[in-house]
Amino acid sequence: MDHLGNEKKRYGAIRAWESISFILTVMVVGRLIDVAPIRIILVLILAGSMLQSFLSTQVPDPTEIRSRRALSGFSLLTRRPVLLFLLSAFLMLVSHGTYYSFFSIHLESLGYGGTFIGFAWALASGAEILVMINSERIFKRYPMRKVLVFSFLVAAARWSILGWAESGAVILLTQLLHAATYGAFHMASILYIDSLMPTPAKTFGQSANNAMTYGLGMMTGFFLNGFFFDRLGAQTLFMLSAATAITGAAVLMVGGRSKNASNAKNA
Repeated sequence: MDHLGNEKKRYGAIRAWESISFILTVMVVGRLIDVAPIRIILVLILAGSMLQSFLSTQVPDPTEIRSRRALSGFSLLTRRPVLLFLLSAFLMLVSHGTYYSFFSIHLESLGYGGTFIGFAWALASGAEILVMINSERIFKRYPMRKVLVFSFLVAAARWSILGWAESGAVILLTQLLHAATYGAFHMASILYIDSLMPTPAKTFGQSANNAMTYGLGMMTGFFLNGFFFDRLGAQTLFMLSAATAITGAAVLMVGGRSKNASNAKNA
């Protein structure tokens, strides 16, 4: 985000490379473990981590050096716009718990094979890439908050449909909605928390956002779905996921329009 400077709306175009690498890795490693012991995955993770560590040392410093003045980041989390956004984002990731935990198992129970399941996941990743490479165009046209609310509503619709859908065509169509429920939401949330935080606390804001969503939110979603899956079944859990997404949208809308970055600095 520091490197992008005044072009932060281009974040998605950079983030898309992670999704591309995810697809390539799944394809390559999937073939590799067919001919090699599965423990080779650990070797690949170690090699990839070492390569990433080396490359991180080669990233140049941003042109604009951020102020180092002391600032209590935790006090910023109690501000109404920040608190309500983090709560809504937490609920969004909780709503993904059924999908990330049991989507493949749910499809297997409906009689679909590995090829269909793999294609469904690839289709979702392709959809998110498509929206990410158009991030600058999207955020020039639509406010971040409206994109967030839209992604919550699409998530509610997506989980509701998956709760009853058995048709392969319908299931694949819901995978295209990943463009909004993950791609648009992820980009908007990164930009939104950046706008809420004053300059010295922007890194803290991103850390808090990541901790509340892909940390606590995902953990909570996995735990609850793992506990209730055998008791309630995928259909009921998907409907509860839809209700969770709707609740997240309501929390975000209650927060009202956020203050922009300049207001956040002066608050």
